[in-house]
Amino acid sequence: MQVQDMEKFSQILSWVFGYYEKDLTDLTFEMYWNGLKDYSIEEVQAAFNAHLQHPEEGRWWPKVSDIIKNCKGGTLDNALRAWNEVETAIRKVGAYQDVVFHDPLIHQIIHKMGGWMALCDIPDEKSLTFKANEFKNAYRALYGTPAQHQPPVELIGIINAQNAKLKGAKKNPPVLIGDPLKARQVMKQLRRADNLITISQASEKLVKNLQNQSQSH
Repeated sequence: MQVQDMEKFSQILSWVFGYYEKDLTDLTFEMYWNGLKDYSIEEVQAAFNAHLQHPEEGRWWPKVSDIIKNCKGGTLDNALRAWNEVETAIRKVGAYQDVVFHDPLIHQIIHKMGGWMALCDIPDEKSLTFKANEFKNAYRALYGTPAQHQPPVELIGIINAQNAKLKGAKKNPPVLIGDPLKARQVMKQLRRADNLITISQASEKLVKNLQNQSQSH
């Protein structure tokens, strides 16, 4: 949640505490805010609703851990949705162009998996399945943690990786994936990858692999 969500969060918490006939103090509000601020206001509201509607747990006042459990319960769906966006970009955009996703956590995970070009260098569907599982597991592990809010890393494609070695070459704009407004916000926060030499080597390797594949057909 962001600072601008605090008023809505206060309204949700006040209603919930009133429902359970509990007093909401400033200290309690701060405890709930600090415990849940890594989730979006929509996720928090949905988590409270899920608790209230539960036939057993809903009888008891929701603790921070109860709401976190409900928020985490949605991470599988979020991870699957994130991977679907990544897989679509792999198939439709490919390794040649830079990409910017509307979810900054996607950038963190792809960077940890070796970068955009390495992720696109998948020889067959079986390898793609392994990559999908690796991505989704990492997404679920990092979702709702401070890592989710770290500045996203650039996801560089072959063209810009090659152009970076040419003096005066212009940088091609990235392809925006997902919600274009959110993707532009992510683009403003991008930081350069700290392994530019490795990226350059990866681009040369991938170009050769693509050339070999085209010659074999």
